[in-house]
Amino acid sequence: MIPSRYYRYACLVTAAANGGGNLFLLVFYRPLFELLGISQPVDLHYFVWMAGLSFTNGVLALLVFMDPEGSRSLLKVGIVGKGIFGLTTIHFYVAGDIHWFFLLFGIWDAIFAVIFWLYLMQLQAPDLSEILSGSIRGGDGSRGKAAILYFSLTGTGRGGVDSVRDGLESKGYTVDTIQIKPVETGLFRFPFGSALDFVRIGARAVLRVRAKIEPPDLPAAHDYDLIVVGSQTWFVGMSAPIEEVFMDPANHPFFRGRDAAVFVVCRGLWRRSQAMLIRHLEGAGASLVGARAYTHTGREPSRLFSLVAYLAYGETGRPAFLKWFLQPRYGLSEADLDELRRFGAALAER
Repeated sequence: MIPSRYYRYACLVTAAANGGGNLFLLVFYRPLFELLGISQPVDLHYFVWMAGLSFTNGVLALLVFMDPEGSRSLLKVGIVGKGIFGLTTIHFYVAGDIHWFFLLFGIWDAIFAVIFWLYLMQLQAPDLSEILSGSIRGGDGSRGKAAILYFSLTGTGRGGVDSVRDGLESKGYTVDTIQIKPVETGLFRFPFGSALDFVRIGARAVLRVRAKIEPPDLPAAHDYDLIVVGSQTWFVGMSAPIEEVFMDPANHPFFRGRDAAVFVVCRGLWRRSQAMLIRHLEGAGASLVGARAYTHTGREPSRLFSLVAYLAYGETGRPAFLKWFLQPRYGLSEADLDELRRFGAALAER
C-alpha cells in the first residue's frame, strides 16, 4: 500500500501546478506562445475560460489536501474532470489538432485522474490498509479444515488455488476446492469460440452484468474453519461468476462467522477487485484474516499485449512475428506460486 500521505501531498502538487500554472499562463501566454511557436488564441474568451476551469481543478485538489476525509465527492469530480481532459487532449494531439505543449497538460491530468482514483479507494476503505500490507490477522483459534472457492477462465486462477492448497496441507490442513460453474458454458469457456465472446465478456464486466451460475454446494452447517476465495480482475472489477456467489443471500450463511482470506490474480489494477471481494465477504459475515494479489509475469506494455494475444489465440507465443515482444509464459511466475504456497502456510498458522 502506498501511504495515504503521499497521495495527499500529490494533491497539493497538482493544486500548485493547476493554480499557479494557469495564472502564469494567463499573464504570460503571449511571449510564451511566441517562444514555442504556438498560434495566439483566436477566441480569447474561450482561452481564458479553459484556463479558469483548469485553475478551478487546482482549487478542488487543494480542498482535498486540506480535508481528505471530507472531500471524497470532490475526488470523484476530479477523476471525471481530469480523465476527460487528459483523454481528449491526447486524442486531439494524435489527430494533429494541437501543439505538443498542450499535450503535457493532458498527460499530467490523465496521470492525476489515476492518482485521484487510487486515493479515493484508500479513503473509502482505510481499514484495509493493514490487511493489504501483507499481514495475517489472528483467527478464532480453530484449525484443521479449509474450503477454497474459485473460478478460473484460462487456468491461471487454478494454479493459484493449487498453490494455496499445498501451503495449507503442508501445515496439516484438509482442503476442499469448490469450483464455481457458470450456466453460460458457451460464453465462459477458453479458448473462446470467437473473438466476439471476449468482447461480450469484457462489455458485461464494464457494465457489471451478472453471470448466472450453477447453485454451489455451500451449506450453512459445515466444519470449515477457514474459507479462501480466489478471483481475477475483469476490467477493474472482480470476476462475475465469483461475485454472483455473494449476490445470492442464500449463500451468506456459509461464510458467516468463519475466518476468510482472499487472493486475486490478474494482469494489473487489482486493488478495486480485491476490495470488492473483501467487502462481499464482510457483508456475508466472514472475518477477514488475509489478502494477497499477484500479477502476471512481465512488464508493461509487453504484459498487456501478451494477455490480449493469449486470449485471442489461446496459447503463448502467437502471433509469431511478435514472439520477441510477448512474454514466454502466461500467468503467474514460479516465484508468485511459491509466495501463494507460503500464504497458505501462513493462513494455517494464523
